[in-house]
Amino acid sequence: MTATGDETTQSRRKSRVIAGLIWVALLVTALIWIYVQGWSIREIMRLVYDYVVNNPIAPVVYIVIYGLRSFTFFPAMWLTIAAGSLFGFIPGLIYALIGENLSANTAYALARFFRRDGEADEAKNPRIAAFRRLLVEQAFPTTVVLRASFLPFDLVNYACGLLRVPWIPYFLASIIGMLPPMITFVSFGATVNLPDLLSQETFSPEQLIDAKQLMISAGLLVVSGIIAWFAHRRRKKLADTAAQRTN
Repeated sequence: MTATGDETTQSRRKSRVIAGLIWVALLVTALIWIYVQGWSIREIMRLVYDYVVNNPIAPVVYIVIYGLRSFTFFPAMWLTIAAGSLFGFIPGLIYALIGENLSANTAYALARFFRRDGEADEAKNPRIAAFRRLLVEQAFPTTVVLRASFLPFDLVNYACGLLRVPWIPYFLASIIGMLPPMITFVSFGATVNLPDLLSQETFSPEQLIDAKQLMISAGLLVVSGIIAWFAHRRRKKLADTAAQRTN
């Protein structure tokens, strides 16, 4: 590597460190402030809800808040429920889909930004290498499966960014894979008064998942598996054809 290349690499690392420190400092400051105020997640959500519902450009404000959520790690589920309560089922589903995808892609971009140059996770851990090959070679169906499996939202976002999943398949698969859990939460939000719900200390996310929604998710997983199988067959066929031409 040339001296210029070394300087560029060092400059990138320095910018990442500075950006990371600023992010951590702001996050810690916010957490300290929340602790001092004695707020819970429900109380924060109530404040967000009241701010959005009283805003003349509520859909835009909601989408912006959802997009910035990735910087705070605030639970995405509550904002998705809020979409149904604020806007109704169909408009809420549209706004939640936009906001949640903006949040997912923001987290993906952050993970790609903070990923170190020349990182060789594949050489260090064969399991990570195998998983990354699956994500890269069959990025679309694999990402759909991850999304539809009710896995932690931010875990999937940052993992796909760190493992360098191609962006276009990630983006398209996220839209499809998000729908089963999103429909579940938005439809629930549309049937309840969110401020009243937030006052119930016994409420838990598991109450939102019933047999019908699980069947929808399972069906999408089966379809995704079929797509992955056909994609694998297609890729293998193309590889065999290329090998025959070479010989």
